Amino acid sequence: MKQYSRLIKQKRKERGLTQKELAKMVHTSQQAIARYETQKAEPSLEVLQAISEALGTPLSYFIDEDTSETEKEYIALYRSLSEENQNKALEFLRLLKRQEIEQIY
Repeated sequence: MKQYSRLIKQKRKERGLTQKELAKMVHTSQQAIARYETQKAEPSLEVLQAISEALGTPLSYFIDEDTSETEKEYIALYRSLSEENQNKALEFLRLLKRQEIEQIY
């Protein structure tokens, strides 16, 4: 998701919203929105979904057009799973991300 930062800012401004107003709509801080818009942080899928809903824009709008083949495969595999296994896959990815963050610090 490389384009998300520019697109969040663009859509927010089109809707005439401040960062603070958008943050309130998605239950986060103005600072978080600023970090997303400047690519200093990447929103979680849940936050990006909330932003897309607040801005009246489909989630797919924020996904980079040049999605890699690997990402496309992940999406296709995820969609082919049962709801139960989708939840397990998400939990596993969250675990991997936590481990990655712990290794950095």
